[in-house]
Amino acid sequence: MLETRVTKLLGIRYPIILGGLQLLGRAPLAAAVSAAGGLGLVTAGCFADAAALRAELDLARRLTDRPVGVNISLGIRREMDEFFAACVEAGVPAVFTSGRNPEKHVPALKRAGIKLVHVVPAVRYARKAQDIGADAVVVVGFEAGGHPGMDEVTNLALIPRACDALSIPVIAAGAVADGRGLVAALALGAEGVQVGSRFVATVECMAHEKVKQAYLAAAETDTVLVEKSLKNAMRVLRSDVAQKVLDLEAQGAGVEKLLPLIGGEAYARVVDGGDLSAGVLSCGQGVGLIREILPAGEVVARMVAEARAVLERLNGTDGGGNEAFGAGEGKA
Repeated sequence: MLETRVTKLLGIRYPIILGGLQLLGRAPLAAAVSAAGGLGLVTAGCFADAAALRAELDLARRLTDRPVGVNISLGIRREMDEFFAACVEAGVPAVFTSGRNPEKHVPALKRAGIKLVHVVPAVRYARKAQDIGADAVVVVGFEAGGHPGMDEVTNLALIPRACDALSIPVIAAGAVADGRGLVAALALGAEGVQVGSRFVATVECMAHEKVKQAYLAAAETDTVLVEKSLKNAMRVLRSDVAQKVLDLEAQGAGVEKLLPLIGGEAYARVVDGGDLSAGVLSCGQGVGLIREILPAGEVVARMVAEARAVLERLNGTDGGGNEAFGAGEGKA
């Protein structure tokens, strides 16, 4: 066990958390991460309504008796109130929010004993999350897939700044794909990591096989930022369609013209149907570290083993670093 404030807060063995994955954050993947000692998150945006989310949470509970949380993205396309209510009714241990301010939902979550973790791309937003009552924050660096914010600050500078500014725990996100990234995040002051892209290339993830193979083929240089002209920067896999989006943005195209390439319907054709020419594919720079498709539990186990090895190296040959990770314990 590696004990931090994050593991204590969330009731998990290792401070490794599945990122919110649009259309892909389903029960089999979330349960596999949780069963391995991390925290899996079911992504509410995958579902049409609260009843479907509840059914997915029921499935997750049949697959593991370990804690499974929920990711809820607060955007402009639809209200998410019913999903918060479903989380309260289901008694989930933690809700991770992103996008808009979740303040109006804080009282209900607190009454239900649910931990709130808000995802932010900058220190100023992290401070606000702490002020409204978040129990922890995920701080997303410039390296991350999805929406890393507009400030273009990497985790090497961003995580220490956030840790200096906050009293609540910080979880690092962005290009963490192995045990080296986990140890680096902890060294910067974070007390956990949130991992997205690495868990896409797993057996349990429902992404089309062509998506997983595209991840395996990509290098760390094979991502680009789109939607910067919309003040909503998104890191995606480099492709012809991503370049088309960039070209349209350079020509001054607005959201209406870009939506057929960056919207939800296009994304579904990519991740569900494997049509990589239909839209953009969210992907972080850590994709260059992904070498093979593994069971999600094996990803967690390898991250922990690699972290132990790094700590041994940093502490010489006496194995002192292993103690923090529970030397002698079996795999999660």
